Amino acid sequence: MQTNFSLAQLADPDTAESEKILRACVHCGFCTATCPTYVLLGDELDSPRGRIYLMKEMFEAGRAATATDAKHIDRCLSCLSCMTTCPSGVHYMHLVDHGREHIARTFKRPLAETWYRRALAYVLPRPGLFRLTLIGALVARALGAAHWLPKRLGHALALVRRWSLVQVGAADQLGEWQVVTREFRENLSSLEFPECKSEECRASRECSTCRGRQTPA
Repeated sequence: MQTNFSLAQLADPDTAESEKILRACVHCGFCTATCPTYVLLGDELDSPRGRIYLMKEMFEAGRAATATDAKHIDRCLSCLSCMTTCPSGVHYMHLVDHGREHIARTFKRPLAETWYRRALAYVLPRPGLFRLTLIGALVARALGAAHWLPKRLGHALALVRRWSLVQVGAADQLGEWQVVTREFRENLSSLEFPECKSEECRASRECSTCRGRQTPA
């Protein structure tokens, strides 16, 4: 992919890294076949290729993120299925991390969404509080609260199942919760996977700290 960054922009290490990743993309579209949001929604902007175009334009223009940028990049699940099918070895995980950091820094979200995300960031890393929230959600669902709650909360309520409490307890006992919550606390503002900051990762892309988020060979 051809890029158009100025020398001043490339002086920033994150921008320089993103520029290298962008240049590796060849627009082949193989990533769309394994992207769950594209398969479900069918919108090019909800595919890795579409998000790459959004981030490229945002970085090159040096502008603040728009509501459209935030909407489609927020929808990325960070599952990294796209990286398993990319023949060019595009390091999408590092690119989308940079995009999310840029959005968190330059985009002002609506007040309701800001508080919703802060509430999630506070509740999810705390298993005990999360259990209480799930119990409250089960009671609210039984009372039919999903019909009069705001749309986003109503949808979240519809996802709650009784076995969710069992899953939370099992994850806590196995120690998996501590792994997830440590990453959550490192980046509460964006509510997404934080970018790996280790020198090992920046140097080789084969990083033990990422625990499976490494670039495929």
